[in-house]
Amino acid sequence: MKIPLSWLKEFIEINEDPNEIAKTLTLAGLEIDAVDAIGDDFVFEVSLTPNLGHCSSVLGVARELSAAYQKPVQMPKIDLLEDEFNSILDCLTVEVEDLSKAPRYAARVIKDVTVAPSPTWLQERLKLCSIRPVNNIVDITNYVMIALGHPLHAFDYDLVNGAKIIVRQARLDENFQTLDDKTRLLECDDILITDATNPIAIAGVMGGLNSEISDQTKNIVIESAIFHPGAIRKTSKRLGLQTDASKRFERGTDPNIVIHAINLCANLIQRLCSGKVVKGLIDIKENEFEKKIISCRLSRLNEILGTHLGVSELESIFKKLEMEVTVDGKSVFMVKVPTYRNDVQTEIDLVEEAARIYGFENIPKAEPQYHGSTIPHSPMYLIENDVRTSLLGQGLQEFLTCDLIGPIALSITNGSNMPDDAVVKVLNPTSIEQSVLRTSLLPGLLQTIKYNVDHQNHDISGFEIGRIHFKDKDKYKEHSVAAIILTGKSQLESWNDKPADVDFYDLKGIIENLLDENGIKGYQFKEHKLKTFHDARQAGIFVGDLEIGSMGEIHPAIIRKLDVAKRILFAEISLHDLYPLRKNDPKMAPLPVFPNSTRDWTLTVKEGVTYEQLLKMIDSIASKLLEKVILIDIYRSEKLGKGLKNMTLRFIYRDNEKTVSQENVDAEHSTITNETIKFIQH
Repeated sequence: MKIPLSWLKEFIEINEDPNEIAKTLTLAGLEIDAVDAIGDDFVFEVSLTPNLGHCSSVLGVARELSAAYQKPVQMPKIDLLEDEFNSILDCLTVEVEDLSKAPRYAARVIKDVTVAPSPTWLQERLKLCSIRPVNNIVDITNYVMIALGHPLHAFDYDLVNGAKIIVRQARLDENFQTLDDKTRLLECDDILITDATNPIAIAGVMGGLNSEISDQTKNIVIESAIFHPGAIRKTSKRLGLQTDASKRFERGTDPNIVIHAINLCANLIQRLCSGKVVKGLIDIKENEFEKKIISCRLSRLNEILGTHLGVSELESIFKKLEMEVTVDGKSVFMVKVPTYRNDVQTEIDLVEEAARIYGFENIPKAEPQYHGSTIPHSPMYLIENDVRTSLLGQGLQEFLTCDLIGPIALSITNGSNMPDDAVVKVLNPTSIEQSVLRTSLLPGLLQTIKYNVDHQNHDISGFEIGRIHFKDKDKYKEHSVAAIILTGKSQLESWNDKPADVDFYDLKGIIENLLDENGIKGYQFKEHKLKTFHDARQAGIFVGDLEIGSMGEIHPAIIRKLDVAKRILFAEISLHDLYPLRKNDPKMAPLPVFPNSTRDWTLTVKEGVTYEQLLKMIDSIASKLLEKVILIDIYRSEKLGKGLKNMTLRFIYRDNEKTVSQENVDAEHSTITNETIKFIQH
């Protein structure tokens, strides 16, 4: 909304700098987007929140400045001369079918008008407000709307059939052609303005082509009314038709300015269009519109705002807002709120108004008081956060699946460590697909993989942290677990490095990183036999004798059922078992000062000898120089023979006190390799 400064000065005497006025309005709660100098005038561009509908006019903004500068608001003067020889009762009838939808409806008739372009001053003023001039009649209604905030509408009197206006609800599937030359399909909740036979306007939104003001118009009817805000908003939103009028009616307009607005409009038409105002006006209403009376406790207001306002200070604030105040002996204010303040309904609204006028910048800021909880975090919450952070850091995406699954999805996990009688069934399931609680995160994640692959997303690296549910004898339990699932390529496509499909060792590496980051020592991957996994590509994850999880490649039979072309790798780790094994006190060690010395050694072993067995053997040999052993290659060929393989190990030696000598390294390496050979031979 744009407001020219020259227009504001017609409502309130102010000589302050435009930027100071903008600052004052901003402190009052209005958002001033810009102050533009246009010719000899200044234009304020104001953004209004829905609760500031009373400021959507020059009068409304002037009232805010009046409260700030304590200067009176001057209403536009009206000098209306009515035609003594004609009465409105002889030329117009108005009927309102539902006063709850249109609590007040007023109308005037003006005859012998001359429709022409508006005077230059009126056109320029509307242009400053970003309103396109049309003709003098329409421009005057827009002028009054911007001035007073109350929308008006003018009908061509000679096109109103039967000289009768009816305000009613639309009928189902009723059609109406609006001024924008579009046919609108109406519903029963819409409010219509009709003549004796046809609709002529959608109330509060837009008029119709069949009664618009044209160059041939000689006689007009001016409408000034109050419509139900909710009904106008519903119609405007449904039709996608938001106008300057509907915006104001949606926020609520002042029922007690209806007559002033229609008289000001008639006065201007009389002056600028040579019209004769028919004597009298029609004003239909059920009762008078009294000011709301709201109680406000001074003690409560000070408690909420953290202020120490006195009775006289608060009384002065309310009077600045044109509110009448009476105070009882207990500092309880009975406040009469003007009818144009539709946003003030309860005590807390009065508290907000007091804070706004007093100045938010003047309210003391209380020193924040922190009260830390003595209740420690849940252990499972802590480990879930740590595991989530670790897996996200490794580039995996978090998934969330439902705890409820169906029997078909459950059958995927048959053959796991969970017995069949541990399944928890839902007593009253909404569907078969959600009739049991999951005993593993695998079914939900496989469905996620299937969905993504069907939508051409083939490369997935994800995880889920959730609960599994099971029955242990007569007790129902739920445990937190972390699951990892991989399929597709191990990395993004690149021109110089062609990515390979994910494999068992990609999954194993993620798990090793996870366990290392959580301080888990001595973990092992042992042979496993679960039907869910590929017979030769699975392992149990152990720490000592405790199995904390399992991992492997999903069995090909399951993948065929899913109709997924790529292999799927899956792992599931119990966080309940993992938590007590964590060591969250890592100690930093200084970087080595002296260089290392390496030796590579290739030995031929039987296929059944594992790298882990060799490491255990090497670790059992006491060595002060050996720092690390790394497997760098495994080689198999027909020349070696069936059941044999070559394993190449890299030994890293280092003395932390001095540069290690070649002779000492050779001697140490010889001892270790000889002992290892003896182990292999036995």
